[in-house]
Amino acid sequence: MEDISFIDKPIFKFFDEISEKNPDQCSLIQLENYHCITWHRMKILSDKIADFLLENKIMESQILFSAHNTIDAVIGLLGIMKSNNIAVLVDPLTISEDLKMEVEDKNIKFSFVSWQFYEREAKTLKELGIEQSLVLDGQVKESEGTPKVIYFKDILSKNFTTHEKTIDNLENTSVIMYYAGIAGRTLQTYHSYKGLSYAVQALSKTVSFDFKPNSLVIAPITHVLGLQVSLLVPLFNEGTAIMLQRWDPKIVKNSIKNLNINFMSAAPMSFDSLIDEITQSNESFKNTIKLGISAGAPLKPETQEKFVKIFDAPLVQSYGMTESWVVTYQPKEFSYVKNTLGLPIYGAEVKIVDPTDPEKVVNKGETGELLVKAPWLMKGYEDNEETKKAFHNDYLKTGDLVSEDDKGFLYFKGVKKRMLKYKAYPIFPKDIENVLLRHEAVKSAYVYGEKDPDVGDLPVAKVILKEEYKNKIKEEDLINYVNSKVAFYKKIRKVYFVDSL
Repeated sequence: MEDISFIDKPIFKFFDEISEKNPDQCSLIQLENYHCITWHRMKILSDKIADFLLENKIMESQILFSAHNTIDAVIGLLGIMKSNNIAVLVDPLTISEDLKMEVEDKNIKFSFVSWQFYEREAKTLKELGIEQSLVLDGQVKESEGTPKVIYFKDILSKNFTTHEKTIDNLENTSVIMYYAGIAGRTLQTYHSYKGLSYAVQALSKTVSFDFKPNSLVIAPITHVLGLQVSLLVPLFNEGTAIMLQRWDPKIVKNSIKNLNINFMSAAPMSFDSLIDEITQSNESFKNTIKLGISAGAPLKPETQEKFVKIFDAPLVQSYGMTESWVVTYQPKEFSYVKNTLGLPIYGAEVKIVDPTDPEKVVNKGETGELLVKAPWLMKGYEDNEETKKAFHNDYLKTGDLVSEDDKGFLYFKGVKKRMLKYKAYPIFPKDIENVLLRHEAVKSAYVYGEKDPDVGDLPVAKVILKEEYKNKIKEEDLINYVNSKVAFYKKIRKVYFVDSL
């Protein structure tokens, strides 16, 4: 697509300007209770969070952020950004070993968390060196050996010295995300203030809303789909973000008309379950949702067709990853094209190369590795060597295999990297293998996916046992061991004992 001129300011500055323009309009709504917070209130409260951090000398530090999709979570995240701290985004379903893998040795002392996350992981947080936790919602039980608790509501009731909310260098790291797909293992992935702002501006220009989006935020705001597509882009377009803590198609169906939800971005399975719920109700939903964007997993043509039939609106695909934000989008005027990832968005360049030779561009129609270039790509990983491997002449090597037709549309063909997808969640086999190898009975392990048409990849493992444990341990023992330490989507379904891998 054509180039775009970017405005050099952090994303929260755009929101502060909108608060002056539309102070009394709802910026955020909590779907579960229909509570609305205005643009003016969002600015005032996020400023107060920033002032709290700055007054307590918490500056230019990594702050663990692990929260469900709530109004308070958005305010907290904006407050971290405004204080020039770094939000380390961790999925709120992360548990135990996963959390240690992500946070250990990062010198993180402060966290913003949901009450559910705190109660489940408080002792792990303390073990990892986190001294204080700001609980964004609800009450928690404090005990010895856990981080000191500060309640979000208590901060909002206090007055702090007003500090200037400026970012001197837009190249400073703003957010850190996980799941480094290109590297094939969990790594911190750094994004700058400028990169995040440019990514939002570019996708907004590409989507080009012809309505004010009332966006349903389904995917966690700790992931690209939830943060960029569902939350920040609609707010950038002066819309409203409707926060949903837990997916429930029945609750969503009942709220679409009541809250005037007209934009939805989600993984394909969410669209499928909502379509099923509406179909069973026999209600009319035409002229409600005006645009749907699917990402995270392949979108079936029949899902697109059913969506159009129910809403009389297009359902299109986009493509992105932790390292790149969204880089392709299927324009709604081409929604009739099936199975496509769309076209490069404004400001993005792509090329498709021989998977074994990034210098060799393949012909139209041939399958190759997708390389992407854009001014908002990640700054890099925490591992400099992995960062070097991820780029080739300023192009990010995605590890995904695609083809391009004669009109420029891209089509997903597979992956070069070792990664599984379960319900659109990325899973790195290496992470699960490392958990298995910590079991005293395991000599070596290999994790892979067994295909399931409903969820994608089911993680399974081949395991070689140490000699002294053969015939003394059952497959279920290892399954239970792993599944007690990882998030629900990483749970292994089967273990096969083998003599060689």
